[in-house]
Amino acid sequence: MSPELIVALALAVMALFSGLARSFQIVQEARGRVDRLVKARSSQVDRIRKAARTSLMLKRSIREAEKRKAATETEVEQAAASMQAASAIDHRLYVLDDRRTKADLSWIATIVHPGFDQSINHNALPEAVESWRKGRRFLVFALDNAKAREKIIARHPDRQGYQLVSIELQPPPKSKARTL
Repeated sequence: MSPELIVALALAVMALFSGLARSFQIVQEARGRVDRLVKARSSQVDRIRKAARTSLMLKRSIREAEKRKAATETEVEQAAASMQAASAIDHRLYVLDDRRTKADLSWIATIVHPGFDQSINHNALPEAVESWRKGRRFLVFALDNAKAREKIIARHPDRQGYQLVSIELQPPPKSKARTL
């Protein structure tokens, strides 16, 4: 073989090896890029899943907060209604007389007079007439129920149209002092 042919063949083999080396290098770079893209995709999928979990938890939290809000609004409406109902009730307590002994007990009597404006006071205010129709509560000091009835009837007799609806023993006030 001729030296020129050998040199040409050597150059061709060298070019082939050089081309193969460059091809392997390009393939390695491509694999590196693919690996980086796969990792980036995996990282992105993880971030999306984490965001989805957070979003789901927030949606649940919002639903629970809306339920609590609705329940609280219902409670507020009920409290407002009960406050309005409580304010409509006359909580006044009239004292029949303030004379008492240490042995006397406190009694709460409810007295009504349906025709107060017709028989007792023709010029009575509508609020006063209404309070007598609904019933006024009186605090009476007496030894027992019978004595309390006597005091009430002496002051508000049946013949004038007053009616004793109820009489109940008032419980003693609770002490605010702490006991040891």
